[in-house]
Amino acid sequence: MVPIYSLNKARFGTHRLIAQELGSGHNILDVGCNKGYLKTLANDNYFYGIDINSKDLTHAKKLGYKKVYKLDLNNYKSFIATNKFDIIVFADILEHLLYPDKVLPYFVNNYLKRTGKIIISLPNVANFYIRFNLLIGNFDYTDCGILDRTHLHLYTIKSAKELIERCNLKIIKVKYSSNFFGKIIKTLPFLGPLFGYNLIFICQQKS
Repeated sequence: MVPIYSLNKARFGTHRLIAQELGSGHNILDVGCNKGYLKTLANDNYFYGIDINSKDLTHAKKLGYKKVYKLDLNNYKSFIATNKFDIIVFADILEHLLYPDKVLPYFVNNYLKRTGKIIISLPNVANFYIRFNLLIGNFDYTDCGILDRTHLHLYTIKSAKELIERCNLKIIKVKYSSNFFGKIIKTLPFLGPLFGYNLIFICQQKS
């Protein structure tokens, strides 16, 4: 569902930080899987993918996704699978949807194992670069990135946590992607909301 999207193999890039949380031997549902990039970084798992783009799904299948589903996630209730998953990933997809606070709990309640994990990444609109440009009067949408013109929702660390809370999830860990400031954020994590490019949440269902 993302028009311009590529694999980021950087040490502190979003894909790498998510892959670190996937372990091995898990059944993983990759919601908005694009071309199946996560499989290349966490190959010891069994991936299932959802996307709206047939060509991207074909590519994901070639990379080893066990099963792929073509679906407009705004029609999320039409998704049917017979199994539940150890991990469900929403990487850079919720911000594109009309009702992310409905899509997220639908998949959690119907397709996540009780002890499973949800991993969510969202672009950080409070990133220092966006703040600086806003300060000088610029807030321009682009073809990709934090202000991708196809984003229907914009998130800060606060509003992202509020979304997750509304979906009856508890946050276990927060990570921040940044190709340039990753080492600084790892040492001084309180700087993540300012310098992080993406906000990454590892979550579980509330008891």
